Amino acid sequence: MTTTIIDLLRHGQVDGEDVFRGSTDVALSETGKQQMQAAVADFKGWDFIISSPLKRCANFAKQLAEQHQLPYDTRTRLQEIHFGDWEGLSPDEILANNHGLLNAWWNNPTQVTPPNGESFQHFRYRVLECWQELIDEYKSQTLLISTHAGVIRIILMKILGMQEENLFRIDVGYACLSRIRIHHDETGDWASLISHG
Repeated sequence: MTTTIIDLLRHGQVDGEDVFRGSTDVALSETGKQQMQAAVADFKGWDFIISSPLKRCANFAKQLAEQHQLPYDTRTRLQEIHFGDWEGLSPDEILANNHGLLNAWWNNPTQVTPPNGESFQHFRYRVLECWQELIDEYKSQTLLISTHAGVIRIILMKILGMQEENLFRIDVGYACLSRIRIHHDETGDWASLISHG
């Protein structure tokens, strides 16, 4: 039996107001950089660092890889969900124009898609497809993935066997770090959540 360790790191606080910014490419604030640095201060031993290509994940990940002299790469499928017409808008702005749809999305985000946005089903498919490819590619290694809250929730839901409608029951704060252990044997891959927070 062999073992793969994967750490999932959410980006820290970003510059700007509290808006929907799934695919919008914004940078970390100074506080966000400090949050991420603190989150990984005691974690060592990675073999590779992989990141979403968005700046709030990629800039820190690349710097960390250079600091530890580790290979680094980005994966587009690890980007946050695209919120379509809601990108860059605050909840209050959306409520003023489309109260019913936003409330429907809050109540059922896996079945309601923002106008011109990415469906949850497509988001889930691309994230889990990438996740399995990473498990296969980095088998028996230790990997750090710098990504987004939505991506982390999808992966944790898969590992914990959670129903889609319970998506927001997993709290993924800024610079949240989750460790996953995957055992590989002749019967398949067996993943478990080791730590989260």
